[in-house]
Amino acid sequence: MSETTRTEAAAVSLTDRVAIVTGGGNGMGERTAHTLSARGATVVIADLDEANGARVASAIAAEGGHALFVRTDATDEGSVRDLVVATKREFGGIDILDNNAAALGLTRVDGAVLETSFDTFQATLRANVGGPFLMCQQVIPEMLARGGGSIINITSVSALAGELALTAYGVSKAAVAQLTRAIATQYGPQGIRCNSVAPSYVSTPNNAVLSTSEIEQAYLRHTLTARTVSPQEVAEVVAFLASDAARQINGHLIPVDGGMRAGAHTVADLRAVPA
Repeated sequence: MSETTRTEAAAVSLTDRVAIVTGGGNGMGERTAHTLSARGATVVIADLDEANGARVASAIAAEGGHALFVRTDATDEGSVRDLVVATKREFGGIDILDNNAAALGLTRVDGAVLETSFDTFQATLRANVGGPFLMCQQVIPEMLARGGGSIINITSVSALAGELALTAYGVSKAAVAQLTRAIATQYGPQGIRCNSVAPSYVSTPNNAVLSTSEIEQAYLRHTLTARTVSPQEVAEVVAFLASDAARQINGHLIPVDGGMRAGAHTVADLRAVPA
């Protein structure tokens, strides 16, 4: 192995890093937790779902990794503080934060502006923006104490364009993208990188329950790769951004959407027109 190859291999390693993954009990969070562990990180699963959170931590341990489950309500300041204290007590500090948790259940009642209650709007922002904000607020001091760290906020392609529904969700995810830029700007010089990942439709059990085949097909018509995004594909981007290989990437939004936002809206319509 050449010296260059050896250096590149070291850059994507997460050995000796400690990572927190919110919403790590299922879907994208679960795959991200496994992927970070496979790269060498110690992983803390932060989730409200005790059964699934403990299951993921046990599965990582069975694979030879180091993992801990901490029941966490990311919208409660005390709960987040307890998570950080437990992580520091067990593993000495925090190097990586993946803000993956979101209130997907609220998308059932999240329509157009005139169809969405203010309660739904507030609850969505509290979970999807307030959660990442509290996590970052509690974790950043620990990262500063270690000389830096990497924060990855999961946003969505819903943050990048208007939609016929999901008003509160889209607004919340756009706010997460702005939170990302603010943190990168304010703490980048002190060694903290903060980026966001914007998936399109991801094939997860939660989405299978919340969506319809018509919604999935609508996404597919506008996806240039002609298939939906897998949780593992999102996890790979998170792991890259967490690593030293991405040390010059800060404050950016990375779409993982199969080219969905690259093509004009007319492309899907024109493809449906018989030749």
